[in-house]
Parts: sequence; structure tokens; C-alpha cells
Amino acid sequence: MKKQTYIYDEGTMSFVPHKPKRRFPLIFLVLFVLWFPLTSLFQPDVIINTTENIILEETKDEYYKDSVFKEYRERADLYLNRKLFEGTPLSGEMLSYVAREVYDSTGILVPLELALAQGQIESGMGRYGRSPKNNPYNVGEFDTKTVKWFDRTVDGVKAYYYLLSNTYLQCRTIDELLYDFKNCSGNNYATKEGYSYSIYKQYNYIKLWIDNNIGNTQQPV
Repeated sequence: MKKQTYIYDEGTMSFVPHKPKRRFPLIFLVLFVLWFPLTSLFQPDVIINTTENIILEETKDEYYKDSVFKEYRERADLYLNRKLFEGTPLSGEMLSYVAREVYDSTGILVPLELALAQGQIESGMGRYGRSPKNNPYNVGEFDTKTVKWFDRTVDGVKAYYYLLSNTYLQCRTIDELLYDFKNCSGNNYATKEGYSYSIYKQYNYIKLWIDNNIGNTQQPV
């Protein structure tokens, strides 16, 4: 049984039970007193580190994109600068610029080898057809009529890249497209028989050709 203590109360002139005041443990008091200085001391570092991490991630993302599209441009130029395509309105800079704009807008990267393969089959890289210079991918060109016209080559290229991104690569992988070149609605890019196989062969040829010639000091033919 806990021992009860008494103290003299001058007000009542008698002894009354002593009720000691509950004291906050010293360790908690010390921690409480130190809490605010500690938080003010370390909080700025946390904020700075978080900000730096965000900036670092953004920088890494920009570096990744810069390196990807730099390589995109270099590989495109290597292939387009062949004597075979002399006079083409297409360039690595143009394809890289449009590819990045479409990627930033849709999150889908149109494969360079696919763009080159279709450009070569559709119009010989913008050198022949109904309106090859401004519409090298024949976007809006049908067997019986033309429904789309463009004022500049870059506009025709953008139309193609957005078309590929939004209605083909949005739902199908590159392997699926090369097997059967149809969009998300099941429609063919072109009605020509064997079109998918032609793109498939050209895609693989271009990829192998660029891989074998990238970094060469002499201009390949």
C-alpha cells in the first residue's frame, strides 16, 4: 500500500493529504526545448536537398532527351546524305526536331528507322510523287484523290509523325506494325499489296546500314 503523506494547510489550520504536482520528465522537457532549434537548423537543408534532387532529375531528363535526339539527328543525316538521296528535302535536323516535339506532346518516340523506311518507300525521301517535297509521307493521299496539302516540308513531316504517334504507335508496338501496318482502327496505311513486308525489309536494312556505318570517317555510299 502506497504511503500517504500530509502537509500543514495554514488556511484550514490542519494537516491535509499531500498531492504532489505531476512533473514533466526532464528528458522530454530537454527534447522539447531543443526541438525547435533543431528543426530550424536542419529543415533548410532538407528543402535544399529536395529542390536539388528535383533539379537533378530534370537535368538528367533533359540530358537524356538531348542525347537521344542528337543521336537521332546524326543517324538520320548519315543515311540521308547518301548520293542515292541527293536532292531530298528531308534532313536529320528536321526529323530530330519534329520527333522531339511529338515526343514532348505525346510521350511516344517515333522510331527513326521507321520514318526513313516510309519516307523512302512513299516518295524516295521526298523526291517523287504527287507532292513529294511538302508531303514526303503521302499523308492524306489516296489512290483517287488528295485530301491534305502542306505549305512546307516540315508541316508534312509533322503530320506524319503525329499520325504515327496518335493512331498507330498509341496502341501497337513497332513489331506489330512491321508485321501488319494497320492503325488502332484496323485501317491500313497504304493499300498496296505487300506494303507491310516492304516496310519491314526496309526498316531492318536501314537499321543495319546505319549501325554498320556510324562513326566511319569516310562518307559511306
